[in-house]
Amino acid sequence: MPELNSAFAWELACGGPFPDPALLRGDEHFMALALKEAQKGVGLSSPNPPVGCVLVKADRVLGQGAHSRAGDPHGEIIALMDAEARGNDVSGATAYVTLEPCCHHGRTPPCTDALLRAGIGRVVVGVRDPNPRVDGGGLAILRAANLEVEEGVLFEACARFHAPFFKLIQTGLPWVSLKLALGSDGALGPEGETTPVTPPSVQSLAHALRRASDAILVGRGTIEQDDPQLTDRWPEPIASHRRFTRVVLDPLGKLGPEKQVWRPYPGQPALRALVGEAPPLRGVEDLHVPPTPTGSGCSLRHLLHELSSRGIGRVLVEGGARTAQAFLAAGLVDKIHLFRSTKPAGGVMLNLDGISGWKLQTTTPWSTGERSGTWDILTP
Repeated sequence: MPELNSAFAWELACGGPFPDPALLRGDEHFMALALKEAQKGVGLSSPNPPVGCVLVKADRVLGQGAHSRAGDPHGEIIALMDAEARGNDVSGATAYVTLEPCCHHGRTPPCTDALLRAGIGRVVVGVRDPNPRVDGGGLAILRAANLEVEEGVLFEACARFHAPFFKLIQTGLPWVSLKLALGSDGALGPEGETTPVTPPSVQSLAHALRRASDAILVGRGTIEQDDPQLTDRWPEPIASHRRFTRVVLDPLGKLGPEKQVWRPYPGQPALRALVGEAPPLRGVEDLHVPPTPTGSGCSLRHLLHELSSRGIGRVLVEGGARTAQAFLAAGLVDKIHLFRSTKPAGGVMLNLDGISGWKLQTTTPWSTGERSGTWDILTP
C-alpha cells in the first residue's frame, strides 16, 4: 500500500486506489495512465463524467487529456489537441479511453466522429457508458468504421472511478460519500465539544474529499458546535469555474447570521435547507424541501434530487452522528470514508449496526508521532 501522502489521498478521494501504471504492461499500462489523467477532471466536470484519454503509437504517448468542464471538449478531443500541439501524427494510433466515447450531439460534437476523422486505428475502452444516448452506440459506430475496438480493460477500476456518473445517469441522484472520524471506542467525542480524532496532518489530507466533491453537507448541530467555514481548502489551486456548494440542514432556520458558514467565499455558495419559513440570510440561498414522514427534518432524498438538478453529482456528508445515521438509515450513502484512531474519543457513540454488511474496499494506515490509525473505505 502506498504511503498516505497528498497524491495518494487524492487517488482515494477519486475512488481509488487504482492500478499503478508502473506495474502493468500493454493495454493495461496505458489504461492506467488514462485513469491517472481522468483524475484531473474530478470535482470539475459535473454533471459530466471526468473521462481520461491517452493516445499511443509504438508504445509512445502522443497526447493525453481529461474532461474537466461541462460544455468544454471531452477527454478524447483534448488528447487529440494535445497531440497536435506536440506535433505528433495520430493516424493509426490507439486511443485508450476510461469511458466509452460519446456518439451523440450534446453541448459538444460526438467524440466518435473526432476519432474517426483523426485516423485513429484502434480504441481501447475501460467501461461502457450506461447513458441511454450512448450505451454501446459509440462502440458500434467505431466497429462499423472498421476500427479495432477492445472493451473492458481495467474494467473494475474504470467502473469504480465512473460510479458517481453512473449513479447520476441511472437514478438522478448524486453520489454520496460519508466522512466519519471515530476513536477506537467507536465514539465521536463528548457532546458539545470539538474533539479532533485525527491529527492536523491527516485532517489536511482528508480535505481531498472536499476537492473531489461538488458539495459538502452538514446538519445544524455541526454548525452550532464547531462553527466551521466548510470551505474547500485543498492546497492545489482551484480552477476558476469550480463551484463547491456548502449545504446546511437547518429545517426550522434556527442558525443565526453570525455563523461562519454563511460568509461569502468566491465559487463556494452557501445553501440552507428548510422545511418551513425563516428570515432570509444575506447571500444565502434557501432551498425549501418537504419534511420527513415524522416531520423531524428535511427529506434527504428530495434534497439530493434538488442538488442534482443544480449540476451537483458528488456530495460529501460531514455531519455529526444524527446526520450520518439519517443518511445511512435512508439508504442514501454510497461510500464511507472512516478515519479511525487507535485512541478512544469518548462521548457520543455512533451506531454503525446499519453497515454491518458493508465491505472494506481498502484500508490505509496513518501515523504521526504518538497518534496512529487508519483511513478505511467501506462500500455496501
